[in-house]
Amino acid sequence: MQSRFHPMFYVILPLAVLGFATQFETLVRSLVVPIAIIAVLFVLYFVMQKRPIRHRNARPAPRQTRRQPEKLKPKRQASPFRVIEGRKNRDDEEPPRYH
Repeated sequence: MQSRFHPMFYVILPLAVLGFATQFETLVRSLVVPIAIIAVLFVLYFVMQKRPIRHRNARPAPRQTRRQPEKLKPKRQASPFRVIEGRKNRDDEEPPRYH
């Protein structure tokens, strides 16, 4: 017994294949630009990573010679302010009333 397809099958199958191909083509076309941009950035990242960075204003390292150590400046300078004693009677030996 041979199975024969309905004649409408021979019309619908090519149209379905054509529709899927068209949808796939539009999907690929819409993704080409973002994929190309990502690929270019990826390649540029690796190319720039391998290349040494050169600064325009880079100075050569000075020769190391023994120098006398410089005098250290005091970290804190004396301030011109002074403490003025108040009029209250205070005994430094007594603990404060409130903690």
